[in-house]
This record gives sequence, structure tokens and C-alpha cells, in this order.
Amino acid sequence: MARRKIYGTDQQKLLITAAVIGGGYFLIVKPLLIKFGLMQDPALVAQQAAQTQNVSDYVNEATSKQTPTKTRGEWQLIADNIYTDLTQTVINNRSDAVYQLARPQNDADVAMLIDTFGQRQQNWFGFSAGALQTLPAFVSQNLTNADINAVNSNYQRKGIKFQF
Repeated sequence: MARRKIYGTDQQKLLITAAVIGGGYFLIVKPLLIKFGLMQDPALVAQQAAQTQNVSDYVNEATSKQTPTKTRGEWQLIADNIYTDLTQTVINNRSDAVYQLARPQNDADVAMLIDTFGQRQQNWFGFSAGALQTLPAFVSQNLTNADINAVNSNYQRKGIKFQF
């Protein structure tokens, strides 16, 4: 009977140790991993999935009402040019980015451009930094208000509803 009690005490120690380690992980380690970007926050993952679905819905709606003036491949090249123009925080080619952003002729074109741009990261001194961003967020962060106004007025003249 004494042996059984010792076994019970060892089992209790094991359970308490497991509970402390598990609690420490969820209360200390996991929040630190999320804060340092080594683990994604579940709420952020759900938000990104919702944003992806919203963009997909926007693209489907826009392309069902209008026909894009360029192929998906051409819009991919334009999106890549915009990213290359704006990806460097110190040296960027804003004037070419504004030119590339002015290429859409209708709402379907803008939708295709946003879709092909996807989500990309900013580069700081050659290192990827910050969260993934869609084209509107990337443009808002990297262009001046004057540049954004020029793109928006171009869209307005063409009858494009989308504005940055």
C-alpha cells in the first residue's frame, strides 16, 4: 500500500510539471514567439484568410462586369515592376511606379493588378521586413500623397471606381 502511494505522488509530480510547462508555453513562450514574428497569431491568420477571400470576391465581381484589357501574365509583369520600383525604402523609383499604376483602363484591370500583386513584404536594406501587404497598402506606404492623388485622378478620368 505504501508503494502505491509513492507511485501516486510521482504521478502527481509529473502532472504538475506537465501543467507548469504547458502553462508556461501558452502564457509566456507562445506570446513571445508571436511578438517576434516566429509564429503567426491565429487571429492574424484568420484575418489574412478573410482578406484573401475579399480580394478574390472583388476580382470575380469586377471581371464578371468588365473584360480586362491585358492578360493575367501582363498584369503580373506590371505588378512585379511596381514592387521593384517601390520595394527599396531608401532608393525607389516612384515616377515609374506611378506610370505603372496608371496603366489600368477599367475596374477589371485594377482588380487583376491587385490580384496579381498578391501580398508582398517591404525590403529594408535588402532584408524583408514588416508584414505582408496588398497593393493598396504597399502603395499607400511608399508613395507620396501627390503621387497617390495623380493615380486617383487618372482613374477618375477613366471612370475607374477604385481609389487608393
